[in-house]
Amino acid sequence: MLFEQRIYTLVPGALDAFWQAQQDRGFELVQPILDRLVGYFSAESGPGDQVVHLYRYDSYDDWVKRLHGLYGVAALEPYFTRVRSLMLAQENKFLALAPLPELAPCWSGGNDWHPADGPIFPLAQGEAAAMRDVVLDETTTVLRPGSLPAYWQAYREHGLHCRVESAGGLLGCFVSLVGRQHQVVHYRWHPDFAEREAFRCARLCDDNWQAFLAAIAPLVVCNARKVLRPAPIAELSPAFVRAR
Repeated sequence: MLFEQRIYTLVPGALDAFWQAQQDRGFELVQPILDRLVGYFSAESGPGDQVVHLYRYDSYDDWVKRLHGLYGVAALEPYFTRVRSLMLAQENKFLALAPLPELAPCWSGGNDWHPADGPIFPLAQGEAAAMRDVVLDETTTVLRPGSLPAYWQAYREHGLHCRVESAGGLLGCFVSLVGRQHQVVHYRWHPDFAEREAFRCARLCDDNWQAFLAAIAPLVVCNARKVLRPAPIAELSPAFVRAR
């Protein structure tokens, strides 16, 4: 199992045009990668005009076959030309699941979620209204070389015992495989900003979480947090809504 994080930095102000390009292209021709899509997300904080994608592939060969296979589809050339004109940069990163099943509930313990399985976090209210409120925290922790085992041990001994850590909303925790090493990436969703702040406050007030933070402090080089919004298109947000 291999996860890919892709980041597109767009021309300032081009986000709406990017979403429109996806809809105008349609989804049938890119079904090979949509079958492995976790979600498209737009950045609400950090670098502006960014779109983050997350995919789950069976293997590196599966990634090559599904993604690179699209480049030989002649009918997609107009789309590639159009969407690339909206971009300033593209980057990607390969990720593996965290070695703690509790931090990867959708893809561990016998689970292996795909979009065909239906939403992971089905929205309780009208889809359009609910999608406007949903926020996703992307937290990246860079650790000192060789310190990953100690980080996971601290999570096992302290972090997992935080009373709100198992409250739901965890999309997954991953570790980098390519590029800068010793990066841990968490994705957690919240129905709105108020719930996000309530979760963060409750976790910071938890003694187990404070013990976890104290244990990893000597291991951490830096932390970065980005607030994301799910794509406002059902086909690109399968973790939350079923494609029409």
